[in-house]
Amino acid sequence: MNTPSFSDLGRFLDANRQTLLTVLTVLELLILLVVLLRWFDRRYGIRGTGQRIRRGIWGAARDLAAPIAGFVRLRRGVRVVAGSFAGSGPVPLARAWIGSAQSALGGRNDFWPYLVLLGNGQLSVRLAGAGADVPSPAAESPWQVTGPRHWRARGPLPSGSAPAASDSLPIAVGVTDRTLVMLDFARCPGILSVHGAPLPAERLVSALVAQLAALTNGHGVHRLIVAAESGYDAGAVGVDRMPLSEALTAIATRPTPDGRTVLVCRRPDPQAAARLADLVADDPGLLVLVAGYLPGSRWRLRADLAGRVTAPELLLDVDSTPLVRCLLPRRQAAAPAPAAPVWAEEEPPGPTGGASATPAEPAMPEHPRPPVPAARPPAAIPPSRPSAPPTANDDLIEQGQDGQPPTAYSGIESVGRTGD
Repeated sequence: MNTPSFSDLGRFLDANRQTLLTVLTVLELLILLVVLLRWFDRRYGIRGTGQRIRRGIWGAARDLAAPIAGFVRLRRGVRVVAGSFAGSGPVPLARAWIGSAQSALGGRNDFWPYLVLLGNGQLSVRLAGAGADVPSPAAESPWQVTGPRHWRARGPLPSGSAPAASDSLPIAVGVTDRTLVMLDFARCPGILSVHGAPLPAERLVSALVAQLAALTNGHGVHRLIVAAESGYDAGAVGVDRMPLSEALTAIATRPTPDGRTVLVCRRPDPQAAARLADLVADDPGLLVLVAGYLPGSRWRLRADLAGRVTAPELLLDVDSTPLVRCLLPRRQAAAPAPAAPVWAEEEPPGPTGGASATPAEPAMPEHPRPPVPAARPPAAIPPSRPSAPPTANDDLIEQGQDGQPPTAYSGIESVGRTGD
């Protein structure tokens, strides 16, 4: 075996010069790449950068699909609201199930249903109360416990069950997961405030007033007073319009409470708010709906720019846009104010209650009539006048304006209210 000489090595290098240069170049680049990666990993982190890139790609895809998903959710919510308000509407059904849940409490007065969820082929209620031991429903009732302070109906409302809760005042506040959410306004501590983004909050108040106006004249509201700019009453019949000072005087000077009175107003000044708190404390039949942030009100609905309404203290998170689309007309037209819509008429549900509910919407009639907007006059949405929100952490203290000292609300509420 011949040992290779230097001359042979030289000839080999000359013959494979290009290949050797390529290999050395690749090795040099690999070394530089390793050094660069080690420096980048120590400075920024390779795993963190990968996660940020993945999140960026996922966020971009989600933002591109968000308009389509929002449109689909809106159409689905509009179908739920339109189907629920067809015919006699959801109020009689909600009152029947509230009465059934009250009877299933077995005489417990320290708990009461305040929220009704209608849809998805299921009926459920949420309970509130000061007691720590949440009662279980009676064995013969159609209710079962599905969560903390949450009951769900196991089947239809049995015939001959407890009568509907005529003292309740359920109003729809939005849609969530193909379910219409109704809040019992009569269970609030007296004042319900709606604040947040100006335009969505104004539209939600208008939708609530439209429902309350349809429930006047013997359907739960004896008198509805609107102490705000034109637009809230939506041209409804039976609505008293007057300034807030006159409304407070009329409520304070009436001889005897002759039924439930609902007052709708914008955020009052501290003096009017204090007077309003005294009237609410003295009259359990007085309910107030305030458009704007009102310190001291424990029931507060917060609306964001997308129309999402949240109230953590009420376990409420719904979308109000479908409700506004169905109950409020889009265009203004000169037309006489019609009578109350069909769904405002009090028609107790049949013996089966919600048994005829389909998997999509509860208690749907066989031939649903067109939704309410086709029969109601248009409402002119009043211009938004947002007020400066308070900066204090204590919601019971109203921040002073123009150098005035802050005003603290007493928070006195009537002991006769079951929702306290």
